[in-house]
Amino acid sequence: MTSGPTLPSLKPVSLRTFRCAILLVAVMIISPQAPISAEEKKIDLTPFSDGTGDWRTRELFTGALVTFYGQLSPAILNYDDGAVGRTYAPVGNSNKTSRIGLRWHIRQLGDWRPVFRAEIGITPRPSNSVNLDTPHNVDWIADETNIRKLELILNHSRLGALSFGQGSMATDSITEVDYSGTKVAAYSDVSAIAAAQFLRLTNGTLSTAQVGEFIDNFEGSNITGTYPDGDRKMRARYDSPEFHGLIFSAAVGNEVLRDEGGTNADAALTYEREFGDYKFASGIGYSWESDTKVLSGSMSALHKPSGLNLTMALGGQDDGGDFSYFKLGLLRSYWAFGESALSIDFYQGNDIYSAGSRSRSVGLAFVQSFDRLNLQGFALLRRYSFDAADLDFLDSTAMMTGLRWVF
Repeated sequence: MTSGPTLPSLKPVSLRTFRCAILLVAVMIISPQAPISAEEKKIDLTPFSDGTGDWRTRELFTGALVTFYGQLSPAILNYDDGAVGRTYAPVGNSNKTSRIGLRWHIRQLGDWRPVFRAEIGITPRPSNSVNLDTPHNVDWIADETNIRKLELILNHSRLGALSFGQGSMATDSITEVDYSGTKVAAYSDVSAIAAAQFLRLTNGTLSTAQVGEFIDNFEGSNITGTYPDGDRKMRARYDSPEFHGLIFSAAVGNEVLRDEGGTNADAALTYEREFGDYKFASGIGYSWESDTKVLSGSMSALHKPSGLNLTMALGGQDDGGDFSYFKLGLLRSYWAFGESALSIDFYQGNDIYSAGSRSRSVGLAFVQSFDRLNLQGFALLRRYSFDAADLDFLDSTAMMTGLRWVF
């Protein structure tokens, strides 16, 4: 694999700098606000108007509008290591973690439309952190690592978007392009629901090796065990305007909320178009740190009349380790209240835990949507198999069911 450009010597961003950035954004927010035009109300992901009766949107005394959003995704997980099974209830679904956030339109500056966004995770007892050593009680300790996003976004219709602060790197979710409709239950990171579970050796001994150490979907710099919930950092990011379905993104950032990790840069190219009865989306990204380079990507295609869809993801790093993922799905509207989604997937990883190690997983997922309630019910059955030099493990099984409410 071709190595990436060498990074310049960058000093880590300190927490003091992080706090100063937050203060600067706050000063901009409380400045007098210009009225938001009808065109501005349509930008981004959520309607910004008080007249619609949308309970998520509130108008400040300055005239600015703030929209709250989020999701709750509780679940029940059962994991059987081949000899011992245990049910964990409730847990947070680590495929789609619970969170709450807000988007705040600041004063328009010429053709630039600034938006401030803050988002925190609120997932007690996430499914990717429980194992046989976990107490039965539910506990949630909030700290700085629960900050998912704290950023200022400057949108321009002709020049693209600039983002500053804690948020997604360019390759965040680059291996997670997926039209299957079952992503809340199953996607390319097949370890997310049970990453901390210990593997049992064939002699009956419980090892110290964990499911997540054998599996990686190489989501940019999201190397196994370092960033358990997305590739987000204190960064500067640029996204180009869309050109015939293509968007180019690039970012440089530094890990400031955890002790691990350092400065890295990445770039990504994404594409999404419709061709008659077909929808197609893909993405490819390259991420580099001083000693690790990762090339990864994914694609998904949907035949709209039949609901048949196919998803693939591939990736690897230059100093060892790669994976492949395939999913076949079906989307159907059997009932008027919402779409039904069914999928079967297969994952294989090589040399991720150690040289010569191999991981395999097969999963069957079902998701039922209830559109008027913004609710999804989901169920997943997943089988794991792992091999490593001089280590023989029993096959294990994970089952998870739960709900996801989006607002």
